[in-house]
Amino acid sequence: MERQLERQRVEFFSAASHELKTPITIIKGQLQGMLYQVGRYKERETYLAQSLEVADTLERMVQELLTISRLDTSGYTCKKCDLNLSNLINDRLAAFEDLFMQKDLTVEHCISPETFILGDIQLLQKVLDNLLGNAAAYSEAGNRIIVNLWKEAENANFTIENTGTHIPDEDIPKLFEAFYRVDQSRNRQTGGTGLGLYIVKTILDLHGAEIKIANTVQGVIVSVQF
Repeated sequence: MERQLERQRVEFFSAASHELKTPITIIKGQLQGMLYQVGRYKERETYLAQSLEVADTLERMVQELLTISRLDTSGYTCKKCDLNLSNLINDRLAAFEDLFMQKDLTVEHCISPETFILGDIQLLQKVLDNLLGNAAAYSEAGNRIIVNLWKEAENANFTIENTGTHIPDEDIPKLFEAFYRVDQSRNRQTGGTGLGLYIVKTILDLHGAEIKIANTVQGVIVSVQF
């Protein structure tokens, strides 16, 4: 087990080094081209804006690596309390309302009131933000995002479904791996780091919760059970 964990850590940091190297190389090349006014880089305003976008992606990746480092620290424990999950979900839906409107996405939700769990509010907000952000990023205009929360015996069940898209079946088991991307080019366009679902899974593991992703007739559904 120790050897396996060590191998996983080595693979993770090797992948992280590769992922960090790519945006740094892009920014460096663009800045050098602008500095020496080489060919197309004479249009400095265009490439300064592109360099800033890449820097933003790099910053998000570093922040997420710091989050992973904190969560993976030996002895780390969540600051759990009696948490109203219904209120937290409604709050995050309100926070994403403008983004959904900008992307012309219709949101449908059925949130069972007063659904309490034992959880860390800051970490679970990060989970919701990642999942809602993914639903928005990978949905074409005119589609729907369907959010449900309901109680069943001792469990709280939460689902997010976005319509109009599907994930290749062979990719689904790999979605929670660090830096894994189903569509490299599309993920780059949406600014993804490839760490979002890895962080989501890590946080939910700390809460003893299960997460699954599956294709449905109309789209893709993420299911979480606390």
